[in-house]
Amino acid sequence: MLDPITHFYQQYDYSAENVKDFICGEKYVAVLFKNGNIGVCATLGQTVKADIPEKIDLKNPEHPIFLNAYFNALLNYNQEYTEEKDIFEVIDFKFFSNIVMVGNFKPVVRRFQEADIPLFIFDKKEDEVILKEMKDQLQYIRKADAIILTATSIYNRSFIQLIENAAENVSVFILGPSAIMHPDMKNYRNVKMIFGSIFEPFDERVLDVIKANQGTRYFSPFSRKVFI
Repeated sequence: MLDPITHFYQQYDYSAENVKDFICGEKYVAVLFKNGNIGVCATLGQTVKADIPEKIDLKNPEHPIFLNAYFNALLNYNQEYTEEKDIFEVIDFKFFSNIVMVGNFKPVVRRFQEADIPLFIFDKKEDEVILKEMKDQLQYIRKADAIILTATSIYNRSFIQLIENAAENVSVFILGPSAIMHPDMKNYRNVKMIFGSIFEPFDERVLDVIKANQGTRYFSPFSRKVFI
């Protein structure tokens, strides 16, 4: 099974002509299309040069990050979103007994805590008491009946490993502004819903936040929270 970045790269011709600007910060990159569409992707500490590639090299660790933001801008605006809600407003997690979150989404974690719903959290880039040890991640993934999976797993190639190790009847929910909102993502094993973001065309506020090396909570107020 192809990872999503490779899949979309094969399905849609990449053209540097679509891109007006490429903004790189410490936490996120943003691709601005000439039509105003904005796509973002978290970097997870990977340094990315603000160069628009003429040709893509998937072996270059910077290019999957660029492509994730590129496909975010290319595809996320083509869907019809009937509602704007976050994951906790759409999914009733009380029906699940063993929930694993890959990626420490702190606002969502607070909602789980307030609702007194148990949650097992893993995050490669953070070290908090609330987090489980990464060495135990697959053990928890195999037992989960619901997985909230960070969209950054799409470009860093952990996505396939995680969904292939999940239980047969698990429900997988992809979450985060890096999410590629395309129906093909639901063809991957057990992916039920995708929760992401879109932005107003040419919204300089989003680009300025990313230039200032800030993260999700700083540009989230300028986004629409959408899902498919």
